[in-house]
Amino acid sequence: MQLADQARARQAEEERLRQARTGQADDGARQAGEPASPARAATGAVGGDGAGRGTGTLPRAALGSDVASRAREMMRGIDILKAAPQVVRPAEDAARAVRRALAEAVRRDVPLRMYVDSVREKIERNAVLSAAQLATDVVRTDPIVSVAIRSDGSVEDVTILRSSGRADIDEFVRRIVRLNARYSAFPPNVAAQYDVVELRRVWRFAGALRLLEEMR
Repeated sequence: MQLADQARARQAEEERLRQARTGQADDGARQAGEPASPARAATGAVGGDGAGRGTGTLPRAALGSDVASRAREMMRGIDILKAAPQVVRPAEDAARAVRRALAEAVRRDVPLRMYVDSVREKIERNAVLSAAQLATDVVRTDPIVSVAIRSDGSVEDVTILRSSGRADIDEFVRRIVRLNARYSAFPPNVAAQYDVVELRRVWRFAGALRLLEEMR
């Protein structure tokens, strides 16, 4: 019985010495940059890089990948949460719209009509036409012209709605309007309601220039 006990004790001592030698060899290989023994490599795969051995801690590479993924998700979240351009509200957009006085408004608004008449009279009075331009047969059709005037008396646009049939006469119409600018600024009661006034008239060249209202 003593012999059996001694044999087992000797085997245990030999196993302890073998394990100690294996550990020393692995430490030396690790310092030299060589791979560890298969047994210890398997242990390291579970235990990580030496920290938290046997506790199920993830390797540093896995942790780094997770942090990078979270950082990318946060950056995407920042892009998504960027403030969208403010949408212009319909009421604000309507408030910015130019208030235009068209022909119908001129007919029913007395102060506006008086202003339009002053512009008409200035154009008729200051238009300088030659005898050839005033000849009754020079214009095939009396042109219809729209003159848009801003509140400060400047000309916004001159539009030939119906041509005279001659390009030189149409151009002459535009030149007359612009040569007579700037016109009077809107009276306060007109400026309070409108930003642009449209003077729409039939231009008649017959002995003298006359700006006439359209027949309705």
